[in-house]
Amino acid sequence: MELIELQNKLDNIYKLKAEGAFIRSRKKWIEEGEQNSSYFFRLEKFHSKNNTIHKLNIDGVITDDQKLIAKYCSNFYRKLYSSTYCQESTDMFFNSLNNVHSISDIESKQCDEPIKVEEIIESIKHLKNNKSPGVDGITSEFYKLFSEQVAPFLFEVFLESIKNNVLPPTMSQGLITLIPKPKKEVLLNDNWRPICLLNNDYKILASLLAKRIKEVLDAIIDETQSGFMRNRHISNNVRLVLDVLDYSDLITEDSFILFLDFYKAFDTVEHQFLFHSLERLGFGDFFCKAIKTLYANGNSSIKLKYGTSPRFELKRGIRQGCPISPYLFLLITQLLANSLNNSPVQGISIAGKEIIISQLADDTTLFLKDANQIPISINVIQSFSKASGLYLNIKKCELMAVKDCVTPSYYGIPVKEELTYLGITITKDQKSRGLLNFNPLIKKTQKKLNQWLQRDLSLKGRVLITKAEGISRLTYGALSLYLDRKISKEIDQMLFNFLWRNRTHYIRKTVVMNTYENGGLNFLDFTTLNNTFKIIWIKQFLRRPTSIWNFIPHHVFSTFGGLNFMLFCNYNIDKVPVKLSAFHRQVFLSWSLIYKHNFSPHRYYIWNNRDILYKNTSLFLEYWFRNNILLVSQLVNAEGFLLSYKEFLSLYKVPVTPKDFAIVLDAIPSGVAMLFRNMSRPDPQSLPSIDPVDSSVGKICFSFGPFNNRAIRSLFQQDVVSIPYVMPYWNGFIDNICWKKVWMLPQTYLLVNKIKEISFKIIHKYYPANHYMKKFKENINSNCSFCNDHPETVVHLFWHCMHVRKLWQDISRFRIEHIYEDFTLLWRDVLFGFFTYNRNKRNHFYVINFIILLAKFHIHKCKFTNRKPHFRTLQKEIELYFKTVKCSTNKKAVRIVSICMSLKVLV
Repeated sequence: MELIELQNKLDNIYKLKAEGAFIRSRKKWIEEGEQNSSYFFRLEKFHSKNNTIHKLNIDGVITDDQKLIAKYCSNFYRKLYSSTYCQESTDMFFNSLNNVHSISDIESKQCDEPIKVEEIIESIKHLKNNKSPGVDGITSEFYKLFSEQVAPFLFEVFLESIKNNVLPPTMSQGLITLIPKPKKEVLLNDNWRPICLLNNDYKILASLLAKRIKEVLDAIIDETQSGFMRNRHISNNVRLVLDVLDYSDLITEDSFILFLDFYKAFDTVEHQFLFHSLERLGFGDFFCKAIKTLYANGNSSIKLKYGTSPRFELKRGIRQGCPISPYLFLLITQLLANSLNNSPVQGISIAGKEIIISQLADDTTLFLKDANQIPISINVIQSFSKASGLYLNIKKCELMAVKDCVTPSYYGIPVKEELTYLGITITKDQKSRGLLNFNPLIKKTQKKLNQWLQRDLSLKGRVLITKAEGISRLTYGALSLYLDRKISKEIDQMLFNFLWRNRTHYIRKTVVMNTYENGGLNFLDFTTLNNTFKIIWIKQFLRRPTSIWNFIPHHVFSTFGGLNFMLFCNYNIDKVPVKLSAFHRQVFLSWSLIYKHNFSPHRYYIWNNRDILYKNTSLFLEYWFRNNILLVSQLVNAEGFLLSYKEFLSLYKVPVTPKDFAIVLDAIPSGVAMLFRNMSRPDPQSLPSIDPVDSSVGKICFSFGPFNNRAIRSLFQQDVVSIPYVMPYWNGFIDNICWKKVWMLPQTYLLVNKIKEISFKIIHKYYPANHYMKKFKENINSNCSFCNDHPETVVHLFWHCMHVRKLWQDISRFRIEHIYEDFTLLWRDVLFGFFTYNRNKRNHFYVINFIILLAKFHIHKCKFTNRKPHFRTLQKEIELYFKTVKCSTNKKAVRIVSICMSLKVLV
């Protein structure tokens, strides 16, 4: 008997644990399910790749023997992290450098400030949650919880460590996890990227130092480096390469672009070279000593399928996974850029400038005048390699000729017509470029969306997936590439089909693109987003038009007055007197969609005007433009007629030829000239501003507010979205509907999307009642799922059916007894909820609307599970809801729980 009692107690413990786990999982789903959360997206991880080496090619033989693999990997990485440092090569390299920028004395002193406890607490706050701890097992959440208590202790540890030039043994240890490189052969050890898992106490010190170095990087890192720098973007590097290719007619030589590949760049940096670099760049003694301490006695082991490898020392390499590593690596790449810029290497001359190098971390691109520069640049890099430890992987370096080239390779480096650079397929043909980049992405996205279709997601959940798994995959390419209408339409069709599970589209796309408060689902179409990206490009261009990234288009735009002027012109992009790249054409087309060129005599420009053509091309005469002759109204005399040649010379004293004058005035249509009759000529000193920021559209597009991108997108959507047709339909039956409150009512509660969706479907008139579904499937029984006596319309199912009427009567009785006695429930209230009521009873109706939402979902569930709706069952469902959310910190959950507690109802 005693054994049985003990077994029963154990069973009860397990039962309580199971119930607790069930409630916690429900709470997690209610709070984070179908939301933009890591929890939700982890549900659909298709483990196509495993971060474990199962097989390996060892000396030409493929083996799955884990002991052999462990031994080989250990030896491989021990050798990789062994130093080959040469002091003589380092001295020669640094002696050859000229014009190296260093940080100022003030910046050096800032980096050399003594460590403070407050800095440690701040670093702890920035530790990321839900990350694997290091080998000591202490999580970031633990440090955050006890930051005030732990910080003083860490403060003493850090000071003592820097003083003694060595970290405690646990802080210097790391565990290397091998991550397969994308689209690479996983049987080769070279194609696995080592990421070092470090203890959080090490990360706290490293992030503290990283914050200091970040503040001074702008002073020493060239504009040509985009990696890990604030306000710099990878798309700049891609656009620079494409601009060189697209405007190759501006280049006179047979130039080349050389794409470099360094072998294991992060893992081969010599520590002594790094320390010399810090000193050369002006960092002070304390900061240099702190960095040396981070790298003193570093050691790691490798995580393998069965355990870990033996530990080995790290004599070189910058740890991938350390907070300060990216910024230290930038210092190394900057010295490479310095050595190339101050070498005999000749770059590409284009648009009045010479460009030699662009970088994104270790991804380095050289722009070379001709083939003769290839060996010169390689020799310069070899000098850098001997000193730093970073050696070129010649087998993976690639060339692309700016002009036509028949030679297949130079100096062992192949000349490619098509290659991949920073994830973008580069080719000189602008038409095929878009197809080559977007077609594989569309196929990959379609496959991913099909996988998500296997889950029973709500509409809102599927909208989230279109953004997270669809649009996010396509965004990167659209930032720097031209996207033609056909591809854009195909992407939109794919996303919209997914929203409706590849079935009937029950609501127009222009409606679901609306915001929630306007009856939509915040659905994003890619066409609008692509146009938004092009406006963002203009915004970034206007910020720094002559930078290394923008000087080529700046030169091209200057041939028709510059970008600022062009944005105000009534242009037809097909008539512009300059051949633009497809990308820049799309930029101007996007702008023309939101900036409306309504006729105004005070802003009717002569130049780049779609109406003023010569040989079917818009006019632009630079000499006239430089002399501020911009408007048609400036070419009209006091009587309102076009000026004669003699009048023009007398008035403006600008020596133009009779031919140019005739071309301009003959191009002005007679109908346009008539509009300027009886108009006064503008004062040349008071011509309209050509700063696009001053325009109403420009104030929205070119500001730097937190939601600026959303504001730009809304400009494109305002002419596209439409109100739901059901709004005027319901207005015909019910007066004074407060539609904003109706649409937003379900959003005010912490409910799963499936519950909110019922109201959305009913109001939008596509709830799958049997009578409605009969339109699509003839063999459906159109009678009510509950009574089977009447056609199952929405009104019958949710109101008139005797079983449902009984439910609403019970609910009304419960409300009168427990919530609000002066209460009458009508069909309109079930349909829309209560949106007009006495403000003193706001909390009462907040609970009543909550019950109505859950009751509608209860009816819906009963329909599809062949059960009759019952008030007692609904009560149990409400009790389970409150049991689930009562410990939630979500504001919506806290509100409903606190209100119900104050009314002493439901909880």
